[in-house]
Amino acid sequence: MTTLQQLIDRCEAQLADSGNATFSAADIEQWVRDAIQDYSQHFPRQSTETLNMSTGTCEYSLDITTQFVLYVEYPDGKDPRQYLRRRNVLQPNFWTVEGNYHVEYPNDPAAAPTLTVSSQVATGEDAIVTYLHPHEDPATTATTITVPVQHEHLLVHYVLWRAVLQLKAAEEAAPTSNSSLLMSQLAINVDRARRAYVDALAKAVYTVSHGGPVSWAGQDQAASRIY
Repeated sequence: MTTLQQLIDRCEAQLADSGNATFSAADIEQWVRDAIQDYSQHFPRQSTETLNMSTGTCEYSLDITTQFVLYVEYPDGKDPRQYLRRRNVLQPNFWTVEGNYHVEYPNDPAAAPTLTVSSQVATGEDAIVTYLHPHEDPATTATTITVPVQHEHLLVHYVLWRAVLQLKAAEEAAPTSNSSLLMSQLAINVDRARRAYVDALAKAVYTVSHGGPVSWAGQDQAASRIY
């Protein structure tokens, strides 16, 4: 598995700036963290949470990072497994029919989503919630990232894009003597880096959604300066 620092080192090598002569280590680290956040919007993690049910209780708080609930197994341990049906709690037959569930996602990021069930649950029973959530923000540079190895090239593409954006912004803030020519080249570089990231991301989304292998495109690109 890859640590945050290993991915940072890889990005610096792709930028031909391992000594941080042009881009600071802090900036590159933040870009990698931003890349993980952006990646999570397209490829969230899938996890499960066990809810201990209580007689007479129909609402349960979910993990605060929950982006979307895929399904709810209840009661746990049945063979074959049994699942609740997703149904809006405002529908008139939600409460009159057993086996329904609804999830309320709050606008407040500090509040946890709420699972509402129509079943007559009993104390001692469990519900297994399978849900999607963002990839973890690494605690330190020594922390292993949760993005799959076969998708790490997407993070690198994102960082390369952010790097040329910074160069363009710096030139705009303090133009040089040949600013017009340099700005034109930087604009081309920004567009090229953005398209490289978007294209790699689209290819990954397509292959995953169609059940095919994930592309490793971009993994073996030789280091080349972009400034």
